[in-house]
Amino acid sequence: MPAKQPKVIVVKTALREDGESSTEQIVCASGEAVREAIDHALDGRIHGVMLRVNEDALAKLDALVEGGICESRSGAATFMIHEGIRANESLFARVEETTTQIAALKAQLHELVGESKGKKESSQTSL
Repeated sequence: MPAKQPKVIVVKTALREDGESSTEQIVCASGEAVREAIDHALDGRIHGVMLRVNEDALAKLDALVEGGICESRSGAATFMIHEGIRANESLFARVEETTTQIAALKAQLHELVGESKGKKESSQTSL
């Protein structure tokens, strides 16, 4: 199965009439321009998560910071996580559906074990 290509799109327009080239716009997996996607990803950040990354990921985080796109590694990581989730929405929908089913099966199992445990204890006390 071929690797899934990233969903970052660079939109370039033709030369203007005065011969100047127009500015290109980068659109992220979320469909938003990069600045909008970063602002959206950073909005409402209240939970802290510590993570370790490899050299390649660190270089990409640092590039976002050094390029002035993100203010910090934390902001860059938040942006990258946000875009990764948006780019894989169908996968996360399936994962959430499956974990809901697993939770329901666990509840059924605990109910079954609880019922049989309760029956066993009541039969032992009547002896």
